[in-house]
Parts: sequence; C-alpha cells; structure tokens
Amino acid sequence: MEALILDSAVRVPRLTLPLERAASDVERDLVARELTRQYQVVRPLGRGGMGAVYLARDLALHRHAALKVLRHDLRSRDDSRERFRAEARLSAQLEHPGIVPLYAFGETPRLMYMAMRYVPGESLGDRLRREGRISADETRRVLIHLARALDYAHGQGVVHRDLKPENVLLDRDTGRALLADFSVARRRSWDPRPSELRRAFGTPHFMSPEQAVGEADLDGRSDLYGLGVLGFLMLSGRLPFTGESFAEITAKHVFSPAPPLAPLAPHAPRDLVRAVERCLEKELEKRWQHGRQLATALERAPRWFSPRGIWSAVAGRYRS
Repeated sequence: MEALILDSAVRVPRLTLPLERAASDVERDLVARELTRQYQVVRPLGRGGMGAVYLARDLALHRHAALKVLRHDLRSRDDSRERFRAEARLSAQLEHPGIVPLYAFGETPRLMYMAMRYVPGESLGDRLRREGRISADETRRVLIHLARALDYAHGQGVVHRDLKPENVLLDRDTGRALLADFSVARRRSWDPRPSELRRAFGTPHFMSPEQAVGEADLDGRSDLYGLGVLGFLMLSGRLPFTGESFAEITAKHVFSPAPPLAPLAPHAPRDLVRAVERCLEKELEKRWQHGRQLATALERAPRWFSPRGIWSAVAGRYRS
C-alpha cells in the first residue's frame, strides 16, 4: 500500500504536530504564569500555524479542555490578533454536534487563548498515518457526520475553507467525527480584507478549483469539494492530486480531472464512490449543492454489502 499523504513531495500541514522541548515552550510558560488560577496544563496536544494547543484542566469546573494559545511571535501583529479574535467569535456562534464547541475566550497583556472541548481520540490524519486507508463503512459514517456539520455551518453563512485530515477529530467515546479549527473560515457576509483578495487560503491538496485561484466569495460547495478529497483519501489511501509545489498542486485542482476512484478502492460500494466523485466535479453546478444532499444520499444507500443490510432489506420485502 502506498504511504500517501505524508510521503508526498509537499507535506500536508498538520493541525496537531508533536511539540519538542515542551518544558521550555514559551506559550506553555505564558499559560502557567497568566492563567495559573484558571487552568493547569496537562500536556501539549500540538502546534499549528496560529498557535499551540494544550490539554488543560479547568480548575473551577473540574473538566478537561483543549487550550489554544496564539503563538508568542504573532502576538505583536495586529492582523494575527484580529484573526484569532475572529476565529473565536465565529466559533462561539456555531452550535452543532459535529463541530468542536468553544468554551471560553480570553486575553491578558501577554496572552490570547481559546478554551475548547477536548475530544478524546485522534485526528483523521493520525488514523490515516497509522492505517493508510479507512474502511468503506467508516468512511461513509465520517462523511455523513461532516456533511451534516458543514450543512449547518453553511446555513449560518460560514465557509470553513480548510477541510483536511488534521481538522477532523474522531471521538473515541461516541464514534462521531467532529469538525475543528475555523482559523481561516469566513462568513460570506463579511467583506474580504484587502490582504485576502486573490489569495488562496487553505491547504493546497484539499482546495477546490475556485479556492485555488483565489476567489474570495466561496460558498459551501467549495467545502464539499474538500470533503470529496477527504473521501478519496480515506477510501484509496492516496490523494487525487500531488505535486512538487503549491502551484503545481493547485493547477491540477483547477485543470486536471480527478483519477477514477473505483479502481483505487475496489471494495468500496458504488454509491459511495459516485458520491465522492460528485464532490470532486470541477463545475460548481455538478457537485452536491448542499451538505444535507450528500448526507441524505449516503444514509439512504442500500447496505447490501453488510449482513445487517441484507437482513433489513429482506425483512422489509416481507413486511411490504
């Protein structure tokens, strides 16, 4: 099996990266000094483009939280502070079982932070790195959960813009897939900042064609394209498009048809393959128009490939 995602020429940025020398980490030291009465840091969870993330214990409420802290080297930049605030404001307005909820936001003279629900388990990226690909049944379930979460977010006017494995958390306790990290998300009602015009925000391997060329007014169908890339990756163990540079990868998203999925995932049900391939259509009108359409199609598909599905279908015929 190909070792796909992390062995490609351009590595996919991770939301959760192992933290080295965590004991001397600047953000952790700041949390210990600035929030000592509120949170006790348990261990580092990862580091992303905007901040460091820690598992912390809320001392007042006696529960765990994922504490995201703005990187110290970005603290002096007005645009970074405003982006961090915007992420918190947007996250606070999204309440859905498939979206990681925000507990609190705060600022001190030397620290900006968000406290979010800690999801026990792992990211989809961690799972793919360990297993290479995911079963058709689990892929279907993850896609349904994410399609429902995206449909809700899109209904609130929010486009995520960064659907990638590190931004999908798999809850060990419930089996649910949750969408995380709205750091580059935008409300469609917001005018883009001048610095964002004609810029492609997101991760190149998962960008829609319109996102890759820097269109500012993206809608939910752009996220559904990214969801299709995730589905392709989960079923086949490889990305539809790779390359040596950002420009090469995004050009393929814009101009090259996605490889046929069925030969790469021969055991995947036909309806699931077709659903993923429809997400990857270049033309907006040919994709699923709403997340709920995709979720409903995947939920209604006959489950002939499972014993339970066969029994249900037979029982249904005799009842009718």
